[in-house]
Amino acid sequence: MKIVHQESVLIGLALLVSVAVFLSLLLSAALALGRNVRLAKRIALITLKGLAVWTVGANLISLLTPRTIVKVGETYCLDINCLGIDEVAAPPPGSDSVYKLKAHVFNDANTIKISFKGYSLYLLDEQGRRFPLIDDPSAVPYDSLLDPGQSIKTTLTFEAAPDVRQLFLAIGEAGPHEHVGGKTPPVWLRPVLPIVALAMYGGGGFLLQKQAVWRVL
Repeated sequence: MKIVHQESVLIGLALLVSVAVFLSLLLSAALALGRNVRLAKRIALITLKGLAVWTVGANLISLLTPRTIVKVGETYCLDINCLGIDEVAAPPPGSDSVYKLKAHVFNDANTIKISFKGYSLYLLDEQGRRFPLIDDPSAVPYDSLLDPGQSIKTTLTFEAAPDVRQLFLAIGEAGPHEHVGGKTPPVWLRPVLPIVALAMYGGGGFLLQKQAVWRVL
């Protein structure tokens, strides 16, 4: 099973930038408390300007990077939520345009349980039309809660327009995501987590990142 991870270079660099920003602002705060206000302001200003330049650059890179198209047989991971299409059952000519995708969902986490709850699946054609998932009580729910390293197989059913020439499976946001377990951050770290998360989101290029899709047709 070939696993394709979400672009990790920018994410790794964004983490380093976030740590550097946090340490620089911490130094600035310490200098301000030591009444060296001029140097504190200078460090804080340079840090924030550098963060802004990095964020703009990272998102321009994401904007110019081609969309990731995942092939049948490959697994693509959105962070630790992984999904792959194993087989596509296309409708025969003249029949209803119902597509059945044999797929697998995988938890790439080491310590926490996760699911695709909060994500919606749909087919996207070359004209931008969306075709939602059809409820199939006989199929294993794709948003089942999975243990670390667990994988399940399911069937995803869609009905598309008869005139489609290209089809891709896409994921949208439908609500809060689900995870269970994991280590709780120490109390002293919690106040800075929103700052780090904001720096990671912007600096990781997620603002202008093209959504990955799985090829169906």
